[in-house]
Amino acid sequence: MDANTTVAQLNTHGSLFSIIYQGGWLSIVVLLVLLVMSIISWAVIIRKWLFLSRMFKNAKGFLKSVELTNGLADVILRSEQYLNSYTTRLFHAAYASYKDQLDLWKADQDNLDRQLFTQKIERRIDKEIISEKAQMEKELGMLATISSSAPFIGLLGTVTGIIDAFYSIAAQGASSIAVVAPGISAALVATAVGLFTAIPALIGYNIFREKARALSNDMNGFGLDLLTLFDYAIEENSQDSESLFPDLKLGPKKN
Repeated sequence: MDANTTVAQLNTHGSLFSIIYQGGWLSIVVLLVLLVMSIISWAVIIRKWLFLSRMFKNAKGFLKSVELTNGLADVILRSEQYLNSYTTRLFHAAYASYKDQLDLWKADQDNLDRQLFTQKIERRIDKEIISEKAQMEKELGMLATISSSAPFIGLLGTVTGIIDAFYSIAAQGASSIAVVAPGISAALVATAVGLFTAIPALIGYNIFREKARALSNDMNGFGLDLLTLFDYAIEENSQDSESLFPDLKLGPKKN
């Protein structure tokens, strides 16, 4: 078979689907697995992007509108306007603990342990921060798994394609390019699809980890601000509890 005949055959049968089909059933299975992984990866990327963007936007709006130095009343008012913000959820958790401790203190006003009072609020804030972090990092493990495993799955398709190419050489007793081209082409397609699947997942994982880290730092800082606010309220306003601890509608409970 001369070179012109070989080129003509490749032009006739060289479409992507024909190359994949000629690579054998195992290469097809590998490509299907990579396709499913790619769909999952992009679904997670889009969902996490929207979720974290909303978190940033809502928290920024809350922090720009509230002035913690104005006391609890201002924070309560603003929290009702940003119910879907993590800052509001942190404040609601802290305020719920605050109110619980206040009810106990009202029963025995001569026995107020300010340090214990503040520690319980702090633990409640820390617990809520842990819950928020878990939501932020949810599904990031999936992106990490896809980014690390997809190239190796593609490599598996490459290896099987090369094995099939050498098997065709042995079976036909010929070593022309027309014999080995289908297997090698399918092998290269598997490698390319593996990289196409892994690269977006890796980029998305790194971006979202950085966003989650930034949000986590913001949460810790806001938690400290809340502790300062409540500690000041306990110290300065303990003589007039009825007017200084307004009721708070906590809004819909987070799932």
